[in-house]
Amino acid sequence: MKSDIDRYVESIRPEFEAKLKEWVEIPTISAEPGHRPDIERGADAAVQYLRALGADTEKVQTPGHPVVVGKFMTDKDRPVVTIYNHLDVQPANEPQWLRAPFVFHKDGDRYIGRGATDDKGPALTALFGARYAAEHRIPINIQFVWELEEEIGSPNFEHFMKNKFKDLATDSVVVSDTIWISRGRPAVAYGLRGLVPIRLILETGTKDVHSGVTGGAARNPITELCQLISDCYDATSGKIRIPGFYDEVAKLSKTEMKNFLASGFSVKRFKEDHELRKMRDGDAADVACRIWARPTFEVHGIVGGYTGPGVKTAIPYRAEAKVSMRLVPNQNPEKVYRLVRNFIKKRNPDVEVHPESFLAPYVGPHSGPYADAARDAMRIAFGKNPAFVREGGSIGAVVTMQKYLRAPIVFLGLSLPEHGYHAPNENFDWEQASGGMRMFARYFETISQM
Repeated sequence: MKSDIDRYVESIRPEFEAKLKEWVEIPTISAEPGHRPDIERGADAAVQYLRALGADTEKVQTPGHPVVVGKFMTDKDRPVVTIYNHLDVQPANEPQWLRAPFVFHKDGDRYIGRGATDDKGPALTALFGARYAAEHRIPINIQFVWELEEEIGSPNFEHFMKNKFKDLATDSVVVSDTIWISRGRPAVAYGLRGLVPIRLILETGTKDVHSGVTGGAARNPITELCQLISDCYDATSGKIRIPGFYDEVAKLSKTEMKNFLASGFSVKRFKEDHELRKMRDGDAADVACRIWARPTFEVHGIVGGYTGPGVKTAIPYRAEAKVSMRLVPNQNPEKVYRLVRNFIKKRNPDVEVHPESFLAPYVGPHSGPYADAARDAMRIAFGKNPAFVREGGSIGAVVTMQKYLRAPIVFLGLSLPEHGYHAPNENFDWEQASGGMRMFARYFETISQM
């Protein structure tokens, strides 16, 4: 015999798919100024839907993109849970897309399109779980905070929170923007890495010059940046060579390491899920620590010179490298930036170092009543106890919410490695969405009884 939640989930599927289609087809790309109208259109669509469901809703303007706030408030004496998601997305200019990225496509139980899993699918899943709670009179207040700048580092989220935090008083926060270890192996994250992105620019002239006429005398900015990057870190091992970089790195506790080892993390499956042909050496414990608990130095692109067919024998006058560092608990983004900038300037004073938005690392509790509620909700919905691990990525709004709301933060993510976060052919699926609705309904019920 089907339960109330099973009947609800079954009946709501067509509406979930229709709404996900509508939202995916709005290209809310926060990184590209030309999509500002789409950002506003996406925010307006969210406001309209929340109001249609009976939520008290507001589109809050910031110096950048807006934040959408929706509240299902039943009784001021009942617990308040705040659900955070983001509705902006990454650009979708990768050539490997098999279909237009902003045209929603359903393939059986799979939903394909930019934003499907990061983070519109999980946002709608949480909303449908809240709708069930409201319709079944679960004694709890639920409020949604949907950001539209997460993919560019949340530069104006603190402005929003500083002005609105008194209206957002809450007993706890749930973030649904994290990734499981694998399908069938749920994961609750309790930590996030920070981020220090920078651009390195070197100009050695005013135009490209002939390599036969000037080669041997002219400086080559591309090779100089390559040398500089090699000085910064060992590409084979990933070890960062900048003095002082590791000084504040927090050591894993025995309990954390035990959780990592018990998580079921598999190097083989990780490699398959992310379609990696080659990886750095390491067993499961070492790789898990590298992606969850150690800092990194990565190069995302080098731009300069001729990139057309064949070889053009010219020496470029300008080159730019796009670099970032992921940080772990106890590392300070400003301090790390100063270390890196000073290291670079000492080796090549002509290189310009341009910082982007910094994000601090976060680590929260992995025990206590809210963690227990998360564990119970995932177990009931998906049939297995979740592993408690850290997340390798960064969510700028989390640190800001911790600062202003001063409430426990729990991560109830639903995305899988094969869903393709920030990758071509991004997708979500009904198994995760339907299980997620059950998970959130159970979580709200448990919290209401605290």
